[in-house]
Amino acid sequence: MKEGSPWIPFRHRVFRGLWFAAAVVNLAIWMQTVGAAWIMTTLSSSPLMVSLVQTAMTLPVFLFGLPGGVIADLVDRRRWLIVTQATMFGAAAVLCLLAYSGELGAWTLLLLTFVLGTGSALGMSAWMVTIVDVLPRSEVPAAVSLNGIATNAARALGPAIAGVLIAYWNAASVFLVIALCMTAVILFILTLKSSRQAHDLPPETFSGGMRSGLRYIRHSSVLFNALKQVFVFTSCASALWALMPLVAKEELDMDAGGYGLLMAFMGGGAVVAALNLTKLYRRFTLRTLIASGAIAFAAATLAAALTHNRYVVCAMLIFAGMGWMAVNATISTVVQTYAANWVRARVASVYLLMLMGAMALGGVLWGALAEYIGLINALIISAATILLGLLITRNGPIELGNEADFAEAQQTDKLVLARDVSHSDGPVSVEISYRVNDAEHGIFVRTAYEVGQSRRRNGAQNWRLYRDLSEKNLYVERFIVESWLEYLRQQARVTKGDESRENSLQRFRCDTLATRRYIYQAPSVNDQ
Repeated sequence: MKEGSPWIPFRHRVFRGLWFAAAVVNLAIWMQTVGAAWIMTTLSSSPLMVSLVQTAMTLPVFLFGLPGGVIADLVDRRRWLIVTQATMFGAAAVLCLLAYSGELGAWTLLLLTFVLGTGSALGMSAWMVTIVDVLPRSEVPAAVSLNGIATNAARALGPAIAGVLIAYWNAASVFLVIALCMTAVILFILTLKSSRQAHDLPPETFSGGMRSGLRYIRHSSVLFNALKQVFVFTSCASALWALMPLVAKEELDMDAGGYGLLMAFMGGGAVVAALNLTKLYRRFTLRTLIASGAIAFAAATLAAALTHNRYVVCAMLIFAGMGWMAVNATISTVVQTYAANWVRARVASVYLLMLMGAMALGGVLWGALAEYIGLINALIISAATILLGLLITRNGPIELGNEADFAEAQQTDKLVLARDVSHSDGPVSVEISYRVNDAEHGIFVRTAYEVGQSRRRNGAQNWRLYRDLSEKNLYVERFIVESWLEYLRQQARVTKGDESRENSLQRFRCDTLATRRYIYQAPSVNDQ
């Protein structure tokens, strides 16, 4: 394969296996989502109960997505994947037995769908990181595109397979196939080597890992705006996903196979978009792609509400799939390329939290609204809110990250300490002095604040830039880190992009005033 080819990651045998296994998991998830939603229409006529299937499948990502990302950074991901996939297998097996025996009820279906969704949510970040870890950094962007194609191919095939199984066999067969898929995935994971790596510093605690992941996002304007974008769009657009079974059954007079066909058209449109997104990134701005995708999805939602023609709806669902991919795959690429290696799994888990949390919230809200004002009116309002969401999120930076900027920088500075310091000592206060002439004041302040933002992403607290009142042109940068161990971690988290920004300040450093590091001194027993 040629360098730069979108298929180049497939030359790695382990990547091929992981890619296929992840595709099988996604296929099982979509079979469960669509199959359970259709089965629910036979157990309850309430639009709210039908839409709650989507909530039961996606709410676990909102609840457990971030913990799953933290755990993926702290433990052996191979063992963690076995645990999560075994949870999904257990839920599918019980659903199969209950459906086969005729004992499956509406609330039991929701509960076990929630359990299966929990296993999926806890393992999502581990899948993302494991797939990326087996590749050279230069091939990561191509891998992201391939993962998007696999996800959307599963979105196209999963509903179709579930619909055919229900229509021509029975409900239990859907859950049986899901259980068999998870069995095959678990057997493959058992063949993988351990992913646990040795680190010079002790691993973060679970709560500390959660805090550092959220802090990183809070101090990255690109990531923060990307996550806001995906939440607003998805919560507005989720009506079409949640209410599609009722569109098929009540508006288009279609059976389970027809419902699966509608979802397949939407998934097919997403696959078409995924194959062309890398070309579109070179021709259009990210904002243009996101806006175009949102408008296309709104138009398809409006068509599903206003027309009873199956062919028109199917055609518009292709555009809906393309629009969905244009918005969410673009934001996903931003998220995965704009995070440092040490926090990538946690950032990805927060993205999934926003995406699936919006789907879960939307499932409840749009289902309740449809029950109150009717299916058609709910879809019309959904289309209008998608367009309104574009106005709300039109500002703020959205850009792809340069992989070279987020690679880890080599730490060559060796700290010389006057006395021993334990990891638990702290807080640590750091003070760096600069001398700046008037002509370069603006450049210095702008660069210093860029450096301050990266320091806060990596663990600094209370970062401030001060101007000396007694000595002209003297500035002092000060920040706090909660412990000596966290300070060492902060230094280890510096990326090449961070290093480049810090090097821009080196020419302002005072030769006579070295960087000073202070550690909190608690009162001794004799002083009290």
